[in-house]
Amino acid sequence: MKKNIRIAISMGEPTGIGPEVLVKALGALKHVKDATFYVCGDLFVLSRYGFKNQKNVRLLDLKNVTPEYFSPGAPSKETAQATLEYLKVAVNLIKKGECYGLVTAPLSKEHVARAGFLWPGHTEFLAHAFGVSHVEMVFVSDALKVVLATRHMSLKDAIRSITETKIERCGDFVLKFLKDIVKIKNPSIAVCGLNPHASESGLFGSEEKASIIPAIKKLNKVRGEYFFGPFAADTIFRRARQGEFDLVMAMYHDQGLIPFKMASFQKGVNVTIGLPFIRTSPLHGTAFDIAGKNIADHHSMEEALRLACLWTKCSPK
Repeated sequence: MKKNIRIAISMGEPTGIGPEVLVKALGALKHVKDATFYVCGDLFVLSRYGFKNQKNVRLLDLKNVTPEYFSPGAPSKETAQATLEYLKVAVNLIKKGECYGLVTAPLSKEHVARAGFLWPGHTEFLAHAFGVSHVEMVFVSDALKVVLATRHMSLKDAIRSITETKIERCGDFVLKFLKDIVKIKNPSIAVCGLNPHASESGLFGSEEKASIIPAIKKLNKVRGEYFFGPFAADTIFRRARQGEFDLVMAMYHDQGLIPFKMASFQKGVNVTIGLPFIRTSPLHGTAFDIAGKNIADHHSMEEALRLACLWTKCSPK
């Protein structure tokens, strides 16, 4: 078990709610003694939300944001570029071995794309930055755990992407995560069908028979009897929330995130698995509509920081 955990944090889009929830979350964790948080951001922005020095926080003030182009809720090319600089510095802390885990505050996908960011989001960028060929996106709370077999793509493309190989690979990754990181000795994983009623034995589609069922059978043969399904998506999340399953594998983005956010929006955490370190983030986005009003709920960010510390401390890597 590691001691003196060092967690890098990228501040996220300066004009979103990231800086506000980060300041609030760090304040809530000010008594954490076995971890130090390295915040890559701007003192000018954080100070607006009451940032104060505390023993377990080190601020890397990049001075990228100046008053003339800073307005909460109004992102710009300059703030998008600042967002990417925070992320770059945080990633370098991990690469140099100065930090062991990473927490990312929200960025605006639209605005960083305009600033030249080539990836759909943090998840894909981090995989590229660390030379990892495959990662998975898992959503975690006390109420529910969900992994997405496909992520940021159109529904049409997601359906085309549901293959036996993709489901097997996702299953391998999430089983290792539940055993090695979450420390569940014998996890039970429910696999969603793609179609209504999991296709009703082929009445509503063929993907279950062609890809999902063979993948479940192969996973259970190779990895052990940990996978169950496919189940109709309209009932399986309720069963998992009641404790029947440890995690649900959803076939596409909204199939998994609508029930997850309904159950766990305030304290849910996004986790990237497959990287050589722990990376977490809050469940919400930039929320420009409430930025600067000091009303944003910080509990998802607080939980992201807490889990990053816990899992980094216990990680075998």
